[in-house]
Amino acid sequence: MSFCREEFAAHGGHGGHSHDHGHGHDGHGHGGHGHDGHDHSDDLEPAVQFSLYQHIRFDDIITLNEARTDMGKAVVKKTWDERLEPQPELVSDADDQMIMNIPFTGQVKLHCILLRSSLSLCAPRTLRVFVNRDDVDFDNAEDLKPTQEFELSRTSEVQMIPVRRALFGKVQRLTLFFVDNFCADTTGITTAARLVDTMNGASFNPDQPSRLTYLGFRGEWMQLGRAPSQILYEAAPNPNDHAVKGVNVNLLGPIVLPATMAPRLPARWAAALLTSAPSSLTSRVLITPNRTLLPRTARRGVKYGWSTAPARGKPTRFNQVSAGLPAPTTGPAAALKRKAQSTPVRTGLVAIKKGVSAMFDTKKGTRTPCTILQVDQCQVVAAKTRAKNGYWAVQVGCGYKTPDNTTAPLLGYYEAKGIAPKRHLAEFKVRGEEGLLPVGVQLTPDWFRVGQFVDARSHSRGMGFAGGMKRHGFAGQGASHGNSKNHRTIGTSGPSQGGGSRVHPGKKMPGRMGNERVTVQNLRVLKVDNKLGIVVIKGHVAGPKGCLVKIADAIKKDPPVETFIEKTRRLTLERNAGHEERLEQARLAHMDFKEMRKRLQLSDSP
Repeated sequence: MSFCREEFAAHGGHGGHSHDHGHGHDGHGHGGHGHDGHDHSDDLEPAVQFSLYQHIRFDDIITLNEARTDMGKAVVKKTWDERLEPQPELVSDADDQMIMNIPFTGQVKLHCILLRSSLSLCAPRTLRVFVNRDDVDFDNAEDLKPTQEFELSRTSEVQMIPVRRALFGKVQRLTLFFVDNFCADTTGITTAARLVDTMNGASFNPDQPSRLTYLGFRGEWMQLGRAPSQILYEAAPNPNDHAVKGVNVNLLGPIVLPATMAPRLPARWAAALLTSAPSSLTSRVLITPNRTLLPRTARRGVKYGWSTAPARGKPTRFNQVSAGLPAPTTGPAAALKRKAQSTPVRTGLVAIKKGVSAMFDTKKGTRTPCTILQVDQCQVVAAKTRAKNGYWAVQVGCGYKTPDNTTAPLLGYYEAKGIAPKRHLAEFKVRGEEGLLPVGVQLTPDWFRVGQFVDARSHSRGMGFAGGMKRHGFAGQGASHGNSKNHRTIGTSGPSQGGGSRVHPGKKMPGRMGNERVTVQNLRVLKVDNKLGIVVIKGHVAGPKGCLVKIADAIKKDPPVETFIEKTRRLTLERNAGHEERLEQARLAHMDFKEMRKRLQLSDSP
């Protein structure tokens, strides 16, 4: 238990009375006896049992914006018995904000914060707590994310504020930021509360300072271990340290050390070496230009031919480094480099499949089947970077979605970008930073060139639960000769063969058919039309009418020429002139709306 008995006895013991008279606790008398025979830990109040009073470094407490110097220390120095005394009192100076930095003598596992103010409007209302930070001041306190934030009450009693113990398990320093008091906003003050404040002499001046009369902490304390101040390493073995008990090392004669081990040098080995040193010693001493003498030691390691690993029976198995192969490269950068050739240079489009038609060539007399894809309000919603997300990608949205059918988080997401809610969102990975586009730019069908190859990715038509013959093309069973009511069944699934009495994963069996992502590669673009907003590609694309289709440059074909890519990018940016200003205005408006919604929520809360 972290509470000190001597301090408890000095502050009045049990309610301030002595034990000279007889009284009973749990059926036994205490008249005229000491504390040696039993324990009084159960008699202590819970707030005192886990008190961290004696583990606070009072001299290092720092309080910012206090009206009188060292009033913050005086409030924290109050004991539990002095918690109801009105003086000393901590009062803010310039405004209603205060910052208190309270260090502990060790590591603390905080349970709760004990705080007492008053019934007046000067009582603090919002408290933000930071753990193990000594850089919090009024310049950055509003922007930093607190470990936990509390809403306090107006009461003259001691408030016991429990904390999330998972966040306050290793506390060495605690910073309390009192954001405001109840004078800042008097809209939620009832008429009865105003009458009580008037009777107590309080006014409704919004610039009144914040007041605090008691501050304490409950928790568990543990002492931090000290790191070694000096570490000595033995560069060479000393024979005296490894001598056999009962044997004098001086009587053994000269000791010959192995060639791979440097001899131990005497305390004044530099002076002894310059005067008279054996040849065996000088051969193992390195003299540098700065006349620094270092003992020579043999090199040991795998790259010098020394290893404790057993001999490998198959050195070329599993592409081991010992087989002469280069070490495999790992990490995000290496992964992006390996996938660079299969990643498009630029982003793609999101379109809606409208149907299948055909194009006729009157000169050649050919009929070419094609798929018509409509590009509807396709805009860049976000750009993902390597530094923030680990890869390069462009998030594209298409269609329109009413705000009534959009969740609040997504409404805020689109509001910050100045974009109307999108029906569909898709992401296209690009090879590098040059493939990114600004947020809010609208993409048109002429993003692709007639004659180039694209890949179309969509979800196939769902056909529900299907049998083995329809889903996997099984031949079925015989129509006659003893077969009864099993003509289209798959038969036995083959357990108890090879892997035990089970059906292996991936076994072809009846189940849901379709509704799988299908990518059709190397489709030629036949036509693009910005007025109609369509892209016509050769061949068929999986999925029913109205399905979502992602169109991108083919990865198995050469990308469009650089001149065409630069031209389409320039035209796209020219059509969306002023996108940076619109994005900044949307961001500022989003911050204003966010702050307004926060104030409304606080005013509506009881």
